[in-house]
Amino acid sequence: MPKLTVEETPLTEELLHHKVAVATVRGRPYYNITSALKLMDLQFDSLSPEEAAASNARVIITTQDEAEIVNKKSVVMLDTELEKYPAIVKAKILRSMTGEYIDDQLTIGIDPGSRIGISAIYLHQEILSIVESSPEDTVQQISAMLGGIESRKKVVKIGDGNMAMARQIARMLKLKFGERVEIEIVDEHGTSLPQNTDANRRGARDRSSARTIAFRSGKRFILKSP
Repeated sequence: MPKLTVEETPLTEELLHHKVAVATVRGRPYYNITSALKLMDLQFDSLSPEEAAASNARVIITTQDEAEIVNKKSVVMLDTELEKYPAIVKAKILRSMTGEYIDDQLTIGIDPGSRIGISAIYLHQEILSIVESSPEDTVQQISAMLGGIESRKKVVKIGDGNMAMARQIARMLKLKFGERVEIEIVDEHGTSLPQNTDANRRGARDRSSARTIAFRSGKRFILKSP
């Protein structure tokens, strides 16, 4: 996957460092926030709310009550947001670091089936890689990202391995977002990992297929009148 660049400069770990601050003195929220950030491979500083208020952190993550102490214009995110939709928070963090980055397309790949793989790519970073169990849960997860992430162009690419489910998901999203989101049906051939592996049972095969689908061109889905 290509590196994220800002004005032709790679967004290296050095640029990411010291721009995210975890600002809470409460044990459980601190553990939840830092665990989520580690899973997202994001570096951070641990500060008190008072220290965060005086810092130059680009993004501050805190709790509802302590946000009043921080009280500054930096991007302040609450621990409840991180818990519910971590991909949206990661997207906001990346956006705050890059500013008005030109290529900010949000691309979501979906591998439909008994386990539905989802991969979301934003600013050249994979911000989400999960497996859902139903079309309804899939649409809910994707709708949250489409509605909550700032992007000039949003594209959803759905594999054709289960065409009935692919069309179901495409129709639900098209009815909800209309022309604000492009939807493509993608040829899935060659996207899957080998069968009968431990990784398959953990859903890695579905996630990998969704990631490959996200980078393929497909045929645009057009919603037909009933």
